Amino acid sequence: MASSALTAEMQRAPKMETDFLVIGGGIGGAVFAELVGRGGKRVIVLEKTIAPPNWVRPEILWPATTEVLFRLIPRMVWVREAMLPLLGVTISDGRRTVPFVTSEILRQTQIQPWSTDPNKTREQLLRHRGFELRRGREVIAVLMERNRVMGVRARDVSTGEESEVFAQYTIGDDGVHSLVRESCNIRMKTRLLPLDFLCFSFDWPAGLPTATARAWLNVKESASGVFSVLAVPLPERKGVGLVAVRPRVFDDISAEERWDQFCSVDRLMEDVVRNRRFPQDFVRIRRSWGHASRYGAEGAILMGDAAHPVSPAGGQGANMSVADACVLAEIALSGKENLLQEYERRRRPANERSMRFTRVAARVTGLPEWCLPVSIFWVAVQMAVRHPFLVRRFLRSASTAFVGREKQVWRRPA
Repeated sequence: MASSALTAEMQRAPKMETDFLVIGGGIGGAVFAELVGRGGKRVIVLEKTIAPPNWVRPEILWPATTEVLFRLIPRMVWVREAMLPLLGVTISDGRRTVPFVTSEILRQTQIQPWSTDPNKTREQLLRHRGFELRRGREVIAVLMERNRVMGVRARDVSTGEESEVFAQYTIGDDGVHSLVRESCNIRMKTRLLPLDFLCFSFDWPAGLPTATARAWLNVKESASGVFSVLAVPLPERKGVGLVAVRPRVFDDISAEERWDQFCSVDRLMEDVVRNRRFPQDFVRIRRSWGHASRYGAEGAILMGDAAHPVSPAGGQGANMSVADACVLAEIALSGKENLLQEYERRRRPANERSMRFTRVAARVTGLPEWCLPVSIFWVAVQMAVRHPFLVRRFLRSASTAFVGREKQVWRRPA
């Protein structure tokens, strides 16, 4: 909870320790910290974890985002350590496999999506830094003085020792349940997606192309609560998977049997899931989505999931965060006084466009079982394959929705 007033010691005009204090070492917060750090600002990043998570999830980065990352760290480093250019996406119902996104369509649209390991991407950004990183620091309170955020109180997760950090601006990149947002009394109505996601990692099977993602739709047994399995390639012949399921499968005693039946329709899917027990051998993610009523308060600014959590639909989340970071860094380095107002003016319309992918996904996946939402999606995929202009249109929309309309959004900060 936010403290209503500073202690007597704080009230004696404490010296600001840093220009920007970033709460959370996500991709957006790390990019922002690096950009303003290189621009000469003092930046401290507080990250709760001491090491990256021991599980991974799929993440797609679009060209506008990779342009920024390649500017910060050489492309060869990303390719060697964390990122792989995707050459296509195929979708199967277990009997037929159709090429949804082909290398020819990518060539025609001049759009190159990249698959990345989110953990390695963030670690790269945190290692190559123009800012101070303090790991193992859990923020437990936001410090306020006369309704202005002055910094935070943090606890060392190893020793339990508490400390206070003062900053001109506190940047909340601390996720869906943002303490910074809650402390500023900023409303964000969130909704749970109708689907949960189960993540897992695996060695990429020899039978699948090394740079092409594959999705299997459970058209035949969609009433089982298992919607689909997605396999996305990573560097070094590794892969990451995502299973979309109804939350009720966790209480269904026949869920494992139905899962085995689904996997048995394709030997390649069996090679991907590797006889994992369902659902206990997967990492479960329950995803909320929403859009904050404001992007900050006096002395505090929100970005990424703290401001606009989304679903995996359209691959928007990480890209929105990096776009937030670039715009916020540009405004911060320009010296404008109305930092929050200008940031929200430029980012809210773009983020609202990106939210449309999640809204559509929530409506479709939230249809009752008798509507056969998986079958509807499979019919839509087949239609798109017969009319490639639909796929090209989707790619252009997904790869640019999060980018502000002003040309200066992706300009190198001065």
